[in-house]
Amino acid sequence: MRIISGSCKGRKLKVPKTDLRPLSDQAKESLFNILAADVPDSDFLDLFAGSGSVGIEALSRGARLSIFVEKDKKAVSVIRENLEMLELSDRAELFLLDVLQALKILYKKRAKFDIIFLGAPYGSPFLLKSLQFLGEFNLLKPNGIIIAEHRAKSSLDGAIGHLDKLREHKCGDTLFSFYKGSFDEKSGISGKF
Repeated sequence: MRIISGSCKGRKLKVPKTDLRPLSDQAKESLFNILAADVPDSDFLDLFAGSGSVGIEALSRGARLSIFVEKDKKAVSVIRENLEMLELSDRAELFLLDVLQALKILYKKRAKFDIIFLGAPYGSPFLLKSLQFLGEFNLLKPNGIIIAEHRAKSSLDGAIGHLDKLREHKCGDTLFSFYKGSFDEKSGISGKF
């Protein structure tokens, strides 16, 4: 696995020796081609981070901050090693937590993100549960976007709480569903945490 573009282009990433399924380079490149203009100076949240390759790609492409949430200790260790090896640790935070616990903490801290990526294991009920949380509790900045990665043969609802699906993008067996929030201005406090 490698960094596709940006300041760390071509650098290889360590992958945890677990049963986690990393996003293929082809699917990752396709995703970031869509997000291209939104990534620089963004606050990026990588949920179910696995190896951290998506959040690290965002940092390489100029994201201001990437927060990684992963409950597997070995995977978090590998994310930390990758960040240190690439000298990106100063723009990253790691949560060794279940995603729903982390989302509750981030919401209480009034965290806001430009891009939230959910790379849950295929078939996991926590993908929908996480989207339902994000559809109820606003963690998006104005014009923020949520991307859910899932199997191409499965589908997600067009509306989940205050989230509305903008589009889908298929890449092999992977489907990315893109959501925008339709929260009113009083539904969350914007700002850094």
